[in-house]
Amino acid sequence: MKAIGRSLSERPGVWVGGFVIALFAIAGILLLTAFLTPDMKTTMGQPQIQMHQIVGQGERGTQLGWRFEADSSELSTDGQLTTYHGVRKGTYYLNGKPAYELTANQVTLDMRSENYTASGSVHVWSVRKSDLSDLKTETVLWNNPLQTLTCPSKVRVRYKGYNFATTRLQSNFTTGSTSLGTTSIQGS
Repeated sequence: MKAIGRSLSERPGVWVGGFVIALFAIAGILLLTAFLTPDMKTTMGQPQIQMHQIVGQGERGTQLGWRFEADSSELSTDGQLTTYHGVRKGTYYLNGKPAYELTANQVTLDMRSENYTASGSVHVWSVRKSDLSDLKTETVLWNNPLQTLTCPSKVRVRYKGYNFATTRLQSNFTTGSTSLGTTSIQGS
């Protein structure tokens, strides 16, 4: 036994060789277990957080700016997109008072740009008697940086006794300009 111990201490190459063999053995075991581990189903694009029975609100300065209720919501894995399902009692406030209400099957909010998309039986109407307006469509896109509202599909609008039907609508709230697709107007 002493001869073997003396022989190993006199030959450092044996120690280095043993160490290299041990490293390769460990790497081999790790690779083998990696190949034998079953694949995990990926969940990319799946929501991280789901919430139910939501009530949300936001402020504009010191006053209430908006408030809504939704059946459920999902938050994207990067936390930047929130999709609300069954949106109702969505109220937009001007000067602290209710101005417009919104209902939609789904509303998606992009936190990076504060853009939103409302889709599925979208209904927006004024609660102020002076406006007397009502809008119904399938999709509404709000571009917050450009302050532009776009309805890319058929839109029905009631405004001060007139009924409008148009194939599309785009309105820039900064410039006040509006463009319409093929439109019909009826007075009541």
